[in-house]
Amino acid sequence: MANQSTSTNSFLKEAFNSFATYSNLQKQDVQRQALKWLQLHIETDLADKTIIPQFNQMWRGGVLSSNADSSPLYLENLPGSYKGSKTLNNHQEDALAFIQEKVPQELQDEFKKRWEAKTKIVVSNAEGAVFKIDEREITVLQAEDSEGNGTAWFKVENKQMYYLVSSEEKGNDFYVVLCAEVSPQNRNAWYVAQSDVKISNI
Repeated sequence: MANQSTSTNSFLKEAFNSFATYSNLQKQDVQRQALKWLQLHIETDLADKTIIPQFNQMWRGGVLSSNADSSPLYLENLPGSYKGSKTLNNHQEDALAFIQEKVPQELQDEFKKRWEAKTKIVVSNAEGAVFKIDEREITVLQAEDSEGNGTAWFKVENKQMYYLVSSEEKGNDFYVVLCAEVSPQNRNAWYVAQSDVKISNI
């Protein structure tokens, strides 16, 4: 009987197929970071902690024997080893169909936003920039969070760069949604003074 998974659409299969079309190294870096973000959130946000181990086993071809490679796989490293559905590597198709079934749509959508990121933010102030939780003045926020550990504000060094899901002007600030979470609080939505950063296309 034909393996039904070989014809199944998968958001991760689409991502792996498109990865090879980009020669821009920074764009590939965006996509690797998106895959890293996806794996982190599958492992931390979903109740089923066996998803990534099961995916790893399926990607390698099925049941693991005692002498099989059991080292962890990382999604960010897999696009280059994906052989495509026209090969005999049906186990890869099975693994991608499995992920499609297990990952909820909301998480898929958030991954796609990061995969398709088109802009970046770079700190351009020699003294760094302050990422804030809201539009209040930094002196007010420092009173709440004297250490700057991310509860109210977070110091970012000069030339630090992040990829962006979105950005918009808010008075003298930008309101930015980063592709990755930063600070000990793992936040990705911040206000930052427009004078301290530059936003540009990737």
